[in-house]
Amino acid sequence: MRALLRRHWFFILILGLISTVYFMGVAEVPFHPDESTFLFMSSDYERAISNPLQMAWESSINPSAEMRYRMIDAPLTRYLIGFSRNISGLPVQAEDWDWSATWEENRAMGAMPASNTLWLGRFTLAFFFPLSLILLYLTGKKLSGRPVGILAVLIFSTNPIVLLHTRRAMAEGILVFTLLLALYALLHAGKYPFLAGLAVALAFNTKHSAALLIPVGLVSAAWIAAPAGWDHRRIASNLLRFTAGFGLLTLLFNPFLWKEPAAALQNALLERQALIEQQTRDFSRIAPAQLLDNPGKRVAVAVAQVYIAPPVFSEAGNYSQYTAGSESKYLDSFGSQIGRQIWMAGLLIAAAILGILELLRRVFSSDAAERRDAIILLVSAFCTIVGIILLLHLAWQRYYLPLVPLTSIFAAMGINRGIKTSREILSHGRLSERLTEILAQFTPNGRMP
Repeated sequence: MRALLRRHWFFILILGLISTVYFMGVAEVPFHPDESTFLFMSSDYERAISNPLQMAWESSINPSAEMRYRMIDAPLTRYLIGFSRNISGLPVQAEDWDWSATWEENRAMGAMPASNTLWLGRFTLAFFFPLSLILLYLTGKKLSGRPVGILAVLIFSTNPIVLLHTRRAMAEGILVFTLLLALYALLHAGKYPFLAGLAVALAFNTKHSAALLIPVGLVSAAWIAAPAGWDHRRIASNLLRFTAGFGLLTLLFNPFLWKEPAAALQNALLERQALIEQQTRDFSRIAPAQLLDNPGKRVAVAVAQVYIAPPVFSEAGNYSQYTAGSESKYLDSFGSQIGRQIWMAGLLIAAAILGILELLRRVFSSDAAERRDAIILLVSAFCTIVGIILLLHLAWQRYYLPLVPLTSIFAAMGINRGIKTSREILSHGRLSERLTEILAQFTPNGRMP
């Protein structure tokens, strides 16, 4: 323990400071009505413990509103909230939020969460923020050493969209953790394919968009270079173990599949498609600027949301008159808009590009482990970025959160490479010699004073 503290004391200090500030601001985050839905659906935890088969989809029964949520939303967030609520003895959220009703009507029917229930839900998921920072540090350290790990943590933890969207009783807080866990596991999937499958399954069961990592997981599990060539038996075994880890945990977390799995899955896909079409129709009418109807707009919006746009508190303005006060107060708080200036965005983008170039250089490295890590990270980023750009149909800020850990790692690697290059130049005396030559032109007799 003492040796661990000596080696990582600076990171531990940073982790403590950042986490303290983070937790102090949880209660100040403006309310989002979707938090009410997650609190309402947290009753699935009790159902899963007592009688999970009652959550199974059946073709002979018309699906309830709760069943539709199970079919279109990943379950892990509501299980975690339900677990902490069950331990604390707090009752389940009485009613789901009705977006067609007014604020007062939702409050009257019991859809507005009690303050202690909302606080518990938020802190349950916020608990994973320090764990996310540890995983980010470990990933950066594995790639390029402790400085990159610390830089990645600083860049990530000061991003305003991280500070807003991970401090609500919604999926984003646990999503960041499970994505980083999956990324770290993918770097070790050759040795631990079953655990990598479990890690990717956790991410998928937090948000279904994490399915983009499944092909990366298969590639990383199969990547085993034996001394005498490819070990086909071990590759097949690793693929089987990765698939088993992913499949078993996903099936365990989704009891709606247990009775009629094929039909339930098919109907879940239809429900998801119907939701997307409904959202597109609604926002084409009330907020057409949020529709992403061409690749150029999708790329521009992705860059803006990750680097420039201020925190966006809601996707629709139905209840803005009721949340305006808390939103204004939040924007006035320390760090709520840090780094959203154009010049800062430019620096971070330049650093991220330099980091990507450093990874591309490593693709051709003679070090097999370094080459593997670089390729897996680049492929993970490629699948995530391209998937988000191609699949997102609405410019909702929280949907771009999976990009932030990756861009933070890239920027940290770019900054680290820039520092190393500067040191190499200075150590060889080339820069100092050139500066001496320039300054000598402005001194008597061409000599330095």
